[in-house]
Amino acid sequence: MLARTPAKAEPELELKFQIGPGAAASLADSFPTQATQTSQLQAVYFDTASHALRDAGFSLRVRRDGDVYTQTLKHRADGGLFERDEWETEVAGAHLDLEVLDATPAKCVIGGAQLEAVFAVAFERQLYVWAQDNAVVQVSVDTGLISAGDKTEPVAELELELIKGPPSILFELARTLQGKMAMTLAFASKAERGYRLAGHDGTAALEARRAAIGPGTTAGEAFQIVARDSLIQIAGNSALLQRSNNPEVLHQIRVGLRRLRTALKVFKVILDPGGLSVARTETGWLAGELAQARDLDVFLQNTDRPDDVDESPGRAAFLQAIRVAQAEAYERGLAAIQSPRYDMLLLSMGEWIEAGRWLRMNDKTHRDLRNGPVAALAAPLLDRWHRRLLDRSRGLAGLGAPARHNVRKQARSLRYAAAFFGDALARHPRRRAAFMARLRVVQDRLGDVNDIAVAQNIAARTIGTGSGPLAFAAGLELGRMTQHEAAVLDAARLAVKAYRQCKVFWNRQSKDLNH
Repeated sequence: MLARTPAKAEPELELKFQIGPGAAASLADSFPTQATQTSQLQAVYFDTASHALRDAGFSLRVRRDGDVYTQTLKHRADGGLFERDEWETEVAGAHLDLEVLDATPAKCVIGGAQLEAVFAVAFERQLYVWAQDNAVVQVSVDTGLISAGDKTEPVAELELELIKGPPSILFELARTLQGKMAMTLAFASKAERGYRLAGHDGTAALEARRAAIGPGTTAGEAFQIVARDSLIQIAGNSALLQRSNNPEVLHQIRVGLRRLRTALKVFKVILDPGGLSVARTETGWLAGELAQARDLDVFLQNTDRPDDVDESPGRAAFLQAIRVAQAEAYERGLAAIQSPRYDMLLLSMGEWIEAGRWLRMNDKTHRDLRNGPVAALAAPLLDRWHRRLLDRSRGLAGLGAPARHNVRKQARSLRYAAAFFGDALARHPRRRAAFMARLRVVQDRLGDVNDIAVAQNIAARTIGTGSGPLAFAAGLELGRMTQHEAAVLDAARLAVKAYRQCKVFWNRQSKDLNH
């Protein structure tokens, strides 16, 4: 008799990797026995016409394994990187059994809407079992194809699922395998990839999600929430960048890195020094490898030809030289995200976020801060960073380019931190909205000022290496871009002035924990 009520399993703890050519063979050599099972699987994913389940974080499928059909509903568990809630039941055939969904959280999402097939996945799965001492890990290799209409995308994945033992054993095994084959930690499930193929997200850049941090969130939980979302943003956009040189995708990788690096500063008082140092070094390395490509993207975006600018041969040669430099910068960035160092960055950061030493620091100071309400850490920090921005922005018009850039970075860090903690601290929603809006304008106007400084550096490098006509054209282009520098700087000064008149939305604190 078929089960009529979907069974909710314990959340799966799993690591998923995209694997390169030859990885499956290398994996087979890593185990003393042959695959314990090889299966041919087909799955069809269902949703409403508006993809309501997808928007609510669910995936719903019917999978065929031989003559057995299983209906499965999945949802990421409590925001964890490597955990998912799952409800599954055996069904009679390839069609959905709607009755069993009534006992799941998806019922409220679906309402009375019709469910339809969105995409399908067909793949071969090879299963291995890895055992050591009292730990057991199920290792699966999936190779196949995702199809949505006339669009297809290959599947080549390795998954490590913890059956028994401590979570650290998954990461130890992953590092061992990573030394033997090309494998990159991935956070996108087959369902998420299928939805993108079906046009739900297309190839659009993945933007940051609003951090789900409330008054009851502890400082440790808040760090995990922000760091998880940032790592997902970095990894997802890095995968997209390998498909095409999309400036917005590259920009969102850097946004994810900046959010993560801001979180390292915000939460440093609860983090272990060793892990923090490694995280800063590795994220700084990746940000540096992508910086030149982003600077050239912005430069070219600002050189759209106005009607009153002639497209002279010299100007064309200058812009072509910039585009060549841009292509080379993208090659450098792609080399970084396709490197073993990047693969290790994702894996080590994921492990540190979920099970790092910072979670086991038991001296009273760290323990109380980590397990206490995030507001105890957030309000003093926002006070300090707010005062720092006010101090550094005084006399903005008279500051040099490096000092103005530091003001911009301070505004950006404060804005990210205020966004992290807004729901945990905001007793005055309107005041918060006004504060965030004015701070965003400060960051944008200082960004305009910084763009001019970057343009000067780019043009100077081109002038120094080019021919006479090309150097002349570069000088003209730079003059055109900087002729409004005084007005841009004045707009930044006015934005800072407006920000100074803004009231903060949190309770002011005299004690600062981050010193």
